[in-house]
Amino acid sequence: MKMQSIFVGMITIAFAFFAVPAEAQFEQPQPDAQPQIDVSDDELQSFVDASMSAQAVQAESQQEMVAVVDEEGIDVQTYNDIMQAQQMGQSTEELDVSADDMEKFESAFEQIQEIEQEMEAELTGAIEGEGMDMDRFQEINMAVQQDPELQQRVQQMIQQEQMDQGQPQQPQGY
Repeated sequence: MKMQSIFVGMITIAFAFFAVPAEAQFEQPQPDAQPQIDVSDDELQSFVDASMSAQAVQAESQQEMVAVVDEEGIDVQTYNDIMQAQQMGQSTEELDVSADDMEKFESAFEQIQEIEQEMEAELTGAIEGEGMDMDRFQEINMAVQQDPELQQRVQQMIQQEQMDQGQPQQPQGY
């Protein structure tokens, strides 16, 4: 659905738990400096299961967020424009937005913040429910992002999991 994909594209908290910490994002890894963590196949499978559970939580939350915007009666593009302007430090006067749309935005934004808080708790629960400690989950996730070999192992596990569940395969580039 186009409207949902536009809205979801602007959600800044998506995969908040999967993101590399801000300090580490600016560090350029050395070509020979692959993260050296040991991850057994069992632990990697737990990571994959936890990731898939977290993705389900996020998908459900994103649907709730889209429904809130719809219920408030604000156009998704207008909501996104206002959100982007606020994130970039622009004042609402700089936007061509009516007072009515601003009021709808603020109401939707408050509800979305509540959904985001609930989602964070559910994400933690989903990850820990798969037997993963949150710190270890983040450590493995960072290693997966930086280590092509580990990333390949994760992709293979995801593909196997999807085949076992009869789901279409996820495109390359986890």
